Amino acid sequence: MKVSKSDIIELIEDEKTDSFTNHLNAILKWGFRPTGEIQKREIRVWRQNVWNGVFYPIFKFHLNNDGYLVKITDRINPVGLIVYILLCAVVSIPWLNWIFDDYDPASHWIQIITWVVFFGIFGLISFKIYQMEKKIQLSQIYEILEIEVEGDKLEDEWGMKKILLRIITYALSFLLIAVCFIFVIPSGNYLIALATLLIVGVYLYSDLKILLKKGKKKQ
Repeated sequence: MKVSKSDIIELIEDEKTDSFTNHLNAILKWGFRPTGEIQKREIRVWRQNVWNGVFYPIFKFHLNNDGYLVKITDRINPVGLIVYILLCAVVSIPWLNWIFDDYDPASHWIQIITWVVFFGIFGLISFKIYQMEKKIQLSQIYEILEIEVEGDKLEDEWGMKKILLRIITYALSFLLIAVCFIFVIPSGNYLIALATLLIVGVYLYSDLKILLKKGKKKQ
C-alpha cells in the first residue's frame, strides 16, 4: 500500500516549523500533541510523551515527485541534543575537575579510566533508550499508516542477538546503579546520581514495556 502525503499530514495535530525555538517551547510547556512541519517533498513529525519529554525524536518522511512516501529517517530534536551534551559535561566534573587544578593526566589515570568506562556505559544506555522510544513511536506510525514491515517478527525480541545484548546492557545498568550507591552518593554528588539512576530506570522500564507488549501480541 502506497502512503500519500495527505495520509502523513493526518498524523499532525499542530503544524509548526522544525526550529530550536519551537522545540524549546514544546519542552517548557510539556505539550504532548503530535506536531509537524509540512514541506513540498518532506514532512517532519514529532511527539513528546512522559518518558521522552526532552529527548524525543523527529521523524522525517521523504516523498517522491508524486507525493508518496519513499523512506522515513529520524534524528533527536536540537534542544534534547544540547541538553544531553550539557548533562554529559556536568556529570564529567567529578572525574575531570583535576584539569583545573593540576593538568597532569599521568597522575590521574585511574580517574580517566573510570570516566571512560562510566561514559561508555552511560552513552550505550542513553542510545538504547532513544532507540527504544523511537521504535515504539515508529511502530505506532506504521500501524496508523498501515505500513507493513518485512521481518518485524515477535521472535526477534528473543533472538540470540537480542538476548546477548540485553544481558550486557542489564549488567551494565546494574553496575551503574552500584557505582552510584557505592561511590557517587557517598561522595555527595547527588544530582549526578539522580540523573544516572533516572536514565537507567527509564531504560529498564522501556525495555520491559517492549517485552510485555510483544508478549501480549504473541498471545
